[in-house]
Amino acid sequence: MRHKYLLVPSIFILLSTSITQAADVINETPEAPVYEETFSWGGAYIGAQAGYTFGRNKLSITSLGDFSTNNNGFSGGGYAGYNWLLTNSYLLGIEGDVNFSNINKDNQIFGRNNASVNWNAKTQFEGAVRARVGYAYDRWLPYLAGGVAFARVKDTFSLNDARNNIETIDIATNRVGFTVGAGLDYAVTDNLVLRYEYRYSDYGTKKEDIEDNKIERKYSSNNLRLGLAYKF
Repeated sequence: MRHKYLLVPSIFILLSTSITQAADVINETPEAPVYEETFSWGGAYIGAQAGYTFGRNKLSITSLGDFSTNNNGFSGGGYAGYNWLLTNSYLLGIEGDVNFSNINKDNQIFGRNNASVNWNAKTQFEGAVRARVGYAYDRWLPYLAGGVAFARVKDTFSLNDARNNIETIDIATNRVGFTVGAGLDYAVTDNLVLRYEYRYSDYGTKKEDIEDNKIERKYSSNNLRLGLAYKF
C-alpha cells in the first residue's frame, strides 16, 4: 500500500514537468529573418564636381610656323543624369555636364628686332552629353562613358612692333568633338554618391583666315574629377 501512495505523486510530478517543457518549446518560436534592402542605382541624380584639366593646344600659322602649348588648371561645374537598370547588375545611363575653367597660357611665338607676336591660349569651359554603361556591385558602380563634347576656346594674339605699338586680335570659337572616359561611383548613403573620374576629350581642328594668314587651331584635354551627387 505504501508503494501505491508513493506512485501517485510521482506520476503527477512527471506530468507537470512534461507540460512545462512542452510550453517552453511552444514559447520559443524562432523570429522571422530580417532581410537587408539592396541599394538600387536606378533613377535620377544631380551633383557638383571639381578637378584638374590638362589642356593640349596646337597652332599653325602660315607665315610663322607650328606651335604647341599646354594650359593646365583647376575646373569645376555640375552634372545630372538618369540611370536604367537592365538587370540586377548592369546599368545604362545618360548624363550631361558643364565645367568652367578659364585656364590660359601665354607664349611668345615670334620675336625679332624688338618686334614680337604673343599667343594666349584660353579654355573658358567644357561640357558633354554622354552615355554610361556600368556594372553595379552593391554600393560600387564602375562605369565607362562616351559621347559628344563641346568647349569654348579663345585665342588672343598680341602684335608688338619695334615702336612698341600693340595690336590685339581675339579669336573665340565654340568647339564640338568627342569624349571618352571611365569612372567609379560609390553610394555613401541611399542618396549621396561619391565619384572619381578620368576623361579625354578631343575637339578637332578649327581653321580661320586673318590678314592673309591661315590659322589652324587644335584643342584636346585630359580631365581628372571628383564629384558628389544627390540621388533622388
